[in-house]
Amino acid sequence: MKKILILAAMSLPLASCASVSNKHEVVAESTELSDIKEIVIDEPVNNKKPVMCHEPTGYDNQPIPLDTGVLRETPIDVIPKELFIERLEASSLWSKVSHVNSFKSDFSLSEINGFLQIRGDGSFSKSENITKVFYSPLDIDERNKYGHQLLGQEKFAMTEIISLVIDDHEKADAILDQLYQQYLVKVKNNNVLSDGETLHSYVRYNGILFELWGMNRTNHPIKECNLTLLTGLTIN
Repeated sequence: MKKILILAAMSLPLASCASVSNKHEVVAESTELSDIKEIVIDEPVNNKKPVMCHEPTGYDNQPIPLDTGVLRETPIDVIPKELFIERLEASSLWSKVSHVNSFKSDFSLSEINGFLQIRGDGSFSKSENITKVFYSPLDIDERNKYGHQLLGQEKFAMTEIISLVIDDHEKADAILDQLYQQYLVKVKNNNVLSDGETLHSYVRYNGILFELWGMNRTNHPIKECNLTLLTGLTIN
């Protein structure tokens, strides 16, 4: 056994591409530096490091978006943020929300392994418009067990999210069904984008672009980085 000195605990992001073994949580009563105390814990030595599947990019070296054939050069206003939040809080999806950030832009849905994000025009005002909506798994490793299957909980969440935007639940269900049928064809034919691993299908409705995404990565030299799964929905 080796003694490990813990000086402070750092917050982990809600979702991460890195896999870490033997996680431990440290709960502190205060975040003030002066209140941090040394804690000695007897624990086996763990030399495992997080698995990095891609080299991190800096702010000055962001990856170029993949050419989907429908990529918007200029974002459009999808829905007023205030209206979206109002509909979300009145929807059956709201009961699944386990955490909301202070800006009401990131929503964890732990019960259904989901993560909802909205991004706006940057005004941060009451009249701010949403330009993009993201929905993805909260835990990629857990989601990877089910491959390209559209899980019942995902169908529920995605249908609700589409309906929040277009205010039509029946049409939302039809849009998702069309997206997923197109997606399955891409999976069957391994019809990936230029990176050789990303799957993509889309539907336009009332000028809004609904996109379903997946991954078919099977030849990565690091075993843990090989992923074959449906990765989420975007609306923009």
